[in-house]
Amino acid sequence: MGGLLVPPILFLIIVGSPVVLSLMVLVATFLGLREFYSLTLPNARGIERAMGIGLGLILSCSVICGDPKTILPFFVLLLMVLSLFFLVMSDNLSSTISSMGILVFGILYVGFLFPHVSLVRNMTDGRVWVLLLIVTVWAGDIFAFLTGSLLGKHKLYPKISPNKTYEGLGGAMGGSAVVALVYSHFFIVPRLNPGLCVLLAIGLTILGQLGDFTESMLKRSAQVKDSGSLIPGHGGMLDRMDSFLFSAPCFHYFLLYYLKETR
Repeated sequence: MGGLLVPPILFLIIVGSPVVLSLMVLVATFLGLREFYSLTLPNARGIERAMGIGLGLILSCSVICGDPKTILPFFVLLLMVLSLFFLVMSDNLSSTISSMGILVFGILYVGFLFPHVSLVRNMTDGRVWVLLLIVTVWAGDIFAFLTGSLLGKHKLYPKISPNKTYEGLGGAMGGSAVVALVYSHFFIVPRLNPGLCVLLAIGLTILGQLGDFTESMLKRSAQVKDSGSLIPGHGGMLDRMDSFLFSAPCFHYFLLYYLKETR
């Protein structure tokens, strides 16, 4: 069923405006935040999880606006609101530090990182760039699975993800590089330098794996297999967005420098 979502998502990105993608990102962020706090604060009161989700969405909107002047004051507001909230609502002071830390981490981990997908879309030729990000990261995931299933013998990080192998990582980097080169050849004008394109694909693949490992670490800590059951057989929203949590921001900041240098 998860694969059935790919064509409509790509269709909406191709034909839709940046606003459409921003709305999709906000919906995914909301679902990701909800799953994150269900994992990390399962026994917390609903108002605590609602606080994290609400502040995360506010931060997401600030990021999508793309104005640092709207983001920096948010962090002051974040600390003030959370401090006031726990001063008034906290019954068990021994858990205050851990709960506050989890709330802040979730707000930043999901609410700040993932909306960078929209920032990529809002750039010059943003549709082309955001599709490069998506197809490269997805290609890395697909080739990692195929190569790991066929050739995988040497475990990459068994404590966190026992099924991932060095062979799978190598296949992911090679496969994503080929896909990125083909995509660049047909859709990016002027084309990316082939060497830079390969390095970019490898970097995005490694960042995607880092995002996957980070989410797996959270699930291991919570002792669950999937972050949720949104997509039967494929887990939750966090399971689908984890590869973009570090790759999207880094790709955005790379493009800020690259597009400035190529003007």
